[in-house]
This record gives sequence, structure tokens and C-alpha cells, in this order.
Amino acid sequence: MRVLCLTPNLYGVSPGQRSSIELWDKVLEPEGIMLDHSPFETDRLRAVIYSPGRYGGKARELVRAYGRRLRSLKLINDYDAVLVYREAALLGPELVEWLAARRKPLIYQLDDPLYVPYRSPWSGWLSYLKFFGKVGRIARMSKVVIVNSRHHREYVSRFNSNVWQVPSVVDAELYQPPDRSARNGTICVGWSGSATTVGNLDVIAEPLRAVSQRPDVRVKVVGVGSSPLPGIEMTAVPWKAETEVSELAELDVGLLPLPLSEWNRRKFFMKLVQYMALGIPAVATPLGSNPDVIEHGRTGFLADSPEQWVEHLERLVTNDDLRAEMGARAAEVAHRQYTLQANADRIVAAFRAAAR
Repeated sequence: MRVLCLTPNLYGVSPGQRSSIELWDKVLEPEGIMLDHSPFETDRLRAVIYSPGRYGGKARELVRAYGRRLRSLKLINDYDAVLVYREAALLGPELVEWLAARRKPLIYQLDDPLYVPYRSPWSGWLSYLKFFGKVGRIARMSKVVIVNSRHHREYVSRFNSNVWQVPSVVDAELYQPPDRSARNGTICVGWSGSATTVGNLDVIAEPLRAVSQRPDVRVKVVGVGSSPLPGIEMTAVPWKAETEVSELAELDVGLLPLPLSEWNRRKFFMKLVQYMALGIPAVATPLGSNPDVIEHGRTGFLADSPEQWVEHLERLVTNDDLRAEMGARAAEVAHRQYTLQANADRIVAAFRAAAR
């Protein structure tokens, strides 16, 4: 079975793609399911799309990329099926998906709440060209829909009955809890994200400031080049694919604060799975997938107020046994439910369902 994968972003740069369709290659290829990745994004588009303003350049590169996407459909007869990850194009209605579904079985993969209207801080008014209602229409024309959370399953089940839930995953061969017994006693409290999500740390600015003043605590953020919170001493390191696991493995306590929004109510937060797979107990806002993934008080904590954040962080920082026990339970759950290897059979079955 040969599948043409229409993805919005370049290969290897999007966390969502890397934790799903790009990682799935590893279990699909041995089963004779070959994936060819065709991104909508180009290097020139990526150079402007995530910068504020520059609307003329963005519009020009988006139009060029759309034309390139339409031309790529000339190859569709060489494939047995077409997979659309999130959306085949970063703007416009579901034209590409409709053209593909007329000729080949369509597999639709949804791992973000794209059906929730939002305005991107980078794209401004161009965000409204994303046609948020197209998610349901793509689901309806698909033979198989693959989602990563119950929120997305509940939404797309209104349009398609053949829905497979496969969480965002990590590779168990890479994500193994390190030996923390030889550390020097300083507790590393940390966060992982990007320039688009670093503002979420504002939610816990005061609790983090209070905890950071302890002499036995250091704060680390992965994914940004400089400290995002003035007045809080921390180590900031940019994200690199080759060092991501080793940088995260330095953490003893993970942070996942979130502002309240309709988007966050429905999102699956991959960084929580990464923390847990590395044996890192996390404190997280109870939004989206977090209450489904964390067993409060056993594999991590859910905190819904500044007081709760301070309480749970203090408990983890001051109690070595609790931190170790929670981390071990978190790793056991993550490796049983949220790794590529644990979900391999289900991933393969979902693709084969499209071929039947």
C-alpha cells in the first residue's frame, strides 16, 4: 500500500507531524505501507509565515504554495490512498481534499482543534482564510478519520462513523527515564514549548517566581533563546531536534500552564507525554487532554489556581520520594499508552481500514 501524505508543514519541523505521521513511518513500512510526504509549506513560505506583519509576502508565498499543491495531485494515480494531515493547504476551503477524495480513499488525520475559530498572532487576518468549517466536511468525505483525543473524536463522529483514536506518541527507544540518583541535589523545574506558546508561562509567573527563589531549585525552559519572564533567573535553550530528548531529560519537574481558551479546552498537549515518558512528574492546567492523561496525585498534579501551583510545586520540589514515585508511575503509564510501539497495531489497522 502506497500513501501520498499531504501535510501543511515541511518535514521534520512541526511537533505535531513529528509525533504522528512522520514517526508512524517506523511501524508502517515493515507492514508494507509506504508513505510519501508532500508538504504545502515551502522554505520561502516558512521564512515569512511566522513573522509578524509582512502580509504581502505571506499572501504571495501562500498563493505560490497553493498552486504547487494543486500540481502535486497529478501524481495521485500512483498511490493507493491519500492521507491529509490536518489540512492539505494552509488556507482556503477543502478543494484539494475534495479533488483527492474523488479519485482515491482519503485518510484524514486531525490532532488539533482546527474547527475552533482563532486568529493567529503571526498571520492576523489571513487566519480567517482557513475556513474552520472545512474540518467536518473533510471528515465526511474521508474513508477513515484518525484523531488523537476524545475531544476530536466527539466532534468528527458527527460526520464519520469510521473514527480511530491514536494519541500523539513518542518513540520508546528514545524516551527512556534517565538515572537521576547521581544528581547534585538541585531540582530542575522546567518547561518545553516554542515562541508561539511561551506566553503561557505568564499564567504561572508568580508561582514560578516564588519557587525559583529556593536555593535548591533551578528553572529551565526549552524552545526559546532567552528568559521569557523578567525577574526570574532561568536557563533558556533553543529547540533542536538532535538535543530535544537530552534537554528534557534534565528536568525533575515539568510545567504545563495554559490560559483558558476554546482552543486549549480541546487540544492534546504532546509535551505532557514527553515529560511522563522520561519519568518527569508534571504540574499542568486541567484543560484539553491533561485530565485524561494525568492521574491527579499519582502521575502528576492538576493545578487550577496560583495557590494550587505553589502547593503542588513545593510538594514535588521538597519530597524526593514523592517525585521519584510519581515519575516512575508516569513513565509506566506513558510507555503503556503513549508510545509508538504501544500503538503500532492500531496505527497499522487504521491504514488497512482505508484500503478495504
